[in-house]
Amino acid sequence: MLIINLVDRLYSFIIFLLLARNFSSVDYGQTVTAFSLAAVFSIIFDLGFPAYLQREIAVEKQNASHIFTNVFLSYLIIFIPYAGLILLVYMLIYKSIALYLIAVICASMYISSMVNLCNKALSGMMDFKSQLVSFLVSRIFILIFFCAGLYYFMFDLNSLLTTVLIGFFLHMVVVFWYLDNNNIHLEIKTFDIKYILFVLRNTAPLGIAIIMTYLYDKIDVLIISRLLDYAKVAVYNIGYGVYKSSSIAFSFILVSGFTRVSFLSRNRRGIYLFLKKYSAIIGFICFIVSVILILFATQIIHIIYTDKYRDSANILKILSIGIIAMGLNNVTGIILNGIGMYKAVMYITLFGLLINVGLNFAFIPVYGLMAATIITVITEYFIFGLEFYYLYKILKIKQRI
Repeated sequence: MLIINLVDRLYSFIIFLLLARNFSSVDYGQTVTAFSLAAVFSIIFDLGFPAYLQREIAVEKQNASHIFTNVFLSYLIIFIPYAGLILLVYMLIYKSIALYLIAVICASMYISSMVNLCNKALSGMMDFKSQLVSFLVSRIFILIFFCAGLYYFMFDLNSLLTTVLIGFFLHMVVVFWYLDNNNIHLEIKTFDIKYILFVLRNTAPLGIAIIMTYLYDKIDVLIISRLLDYAKVAVYNIGYGVYKSSSIAFSFILVSGFTRVSFLSRNRRGIYLFLKKYSAIIGFICFIVSVILILFATQIIHIIYTDKYRDSANILKILSIGIIAMGLNNVTGIILNGIGMYKAVMYITLFGLLINVGLNFAFIPVYGLMAATIITVITEYFIFGLEFYYLYKILKIKQRI
């Protein structure tokens, strides 16, 4: 899982780095905006399915094919409203961006979400090696053809992103082969509308919580694109991208955490020890990473992205203050979802989103990118504070009982 996270972060970093260095800041800003738009809508239609799938398969491996078939086919059908809503938003707000660019990015993101759904099924079976192999095959394919298209065939932006779409299709094919090896099959005859409605009733709070989490993570870019311009989006996203990429230092530690917490969901002492152990480990790692980025932000941006994005260094310095909260949010969020406290996470992330959006609209027109940067840090600590308080309160009560 360490290798998967390393390669995933490295892959994303290389793709966006190549785009930033070889295209104008406006082109790069439009691409980032399209990716953010696609990510937001793919999460809106997430519905809590991936987390539910992993949790249920971890508990009921003997019914894995039935659970997977119903969830996967439902997610496949959901592509229709997903594509329709994105087209509507494009027509109303983002007509300045090429339609093909929007379409290929949105299709890529949805296929990526479907692959993630499949990987959650494999995680429920505790099969992480298969995820690594399928991931490596697709990402190596994408990087080879992306670089060849950029430097040898002189592809334009649309053609380059088409290679990404093809690579995600390849990923889907390979991961389905590994699902079959794990005796998880797509059995269309078992598709049951009543079962799906049952799943939706149970996952609705989790789905809303996930939507809120990703919205406050992506909403900055969309707001900046409307209140400022695409060039400012590029500057902000460079700093934000490095900030988010820093999670590679700790995120792999928690990849199997959700399955583990789900298994321990009735063992409150075990959950308390999980919280204590992983908070200490991840908190320490995040502190070290934060100090490094604050001290060397200017050098990092200059070396990697050239002087064209020197203003991103100040963005990165401020965002680095929020790395500790970002890391600890992962711990508390996984535990709350793992023990089934979906509504608590939903309300907490909803409050975080409202604060983020309200402050952004109030202060970005006045203070620009600095406002968006500081508000991101505030939101991270706000979310962590509420999740930790709620989790501590639950564990304390349960221990007394």
